[in-house]
Amino acid sequence: MKLLNLWTIPIALLSVITSTLPKAIATPLAQAEPPDLCRRVTERRGLAVHRTPDPSQTQIGGVDPNATVTLAADAEPIVGSDGRIWIKITAPVEGYISNGPPNSGGNLAYCSGSAGPRPSTPPRTSTAPSPVAETPEIPNGQFCRQVNGLVTPQGLAIRSAVSGPSQYLGGVPANGRVQLIEDYEYIPDPGGIQRSWVEIEAPIKGFVSVNSLIRCF
Repeated sequence: MKLLNLWTIPIALLSVITSTLPKAIATPLAQAEPPDLCRRVTERRGLAVHRTPDPSQTQIGGVDPNATVTLAADAEPIVGSDGRIWIKITAPVEGYISNGPPNSGGNLAYCSGSAGPRPSTPPRTSTAPSPVAETPEIPNGQFCRQVNGLVTPQGLAIRSAVSGPSQYLGGVPANGRVQLIEDYEYIPDPGGIQRSWVEIEAPIKGFVSVNSLIRCF
């Protein structure tokens, strides 16, 4: 193998190579921005932390008003036996807390100084659903729904049928919008999971979990 003879390289070219190479080596790879998982408790009485999304089960801790919690990275709203929406947390203790009844104001808010809602920014973690390309603009109206970024920071998957294992068609980012079909109805999950599904026609046709939706604002 023939070795490179530096004495044969013009001085001007050699200076370019030596000044550029360290910068290329030192430049780190861009890191994916994790979703904002910090939430602040807005319920004035605080929240109980339960081992499962069921208020009749063992309480394993509590969170004071205005204290912060950390959502689980794979957190997905679950309808409990009491009809309220429950969400999994990992801190200050791992368990489930209530986010109130569906379509209510909820018991959580973004932490002070957090990025808050970012409708135009799709999730950029490997666990998040890939956003649909060229998402159409969906206006406010009775069929407009928004992905609740407070409880679904990783975004929402669009499926081909009313089942989690069904074909994945695309995703909607946290705080992104979907449009329900005109004669929509809530369909219970056939697998017995405590969630319902609804059919949408935009940004693409498919089915999404109702538990992760709120009215557009």
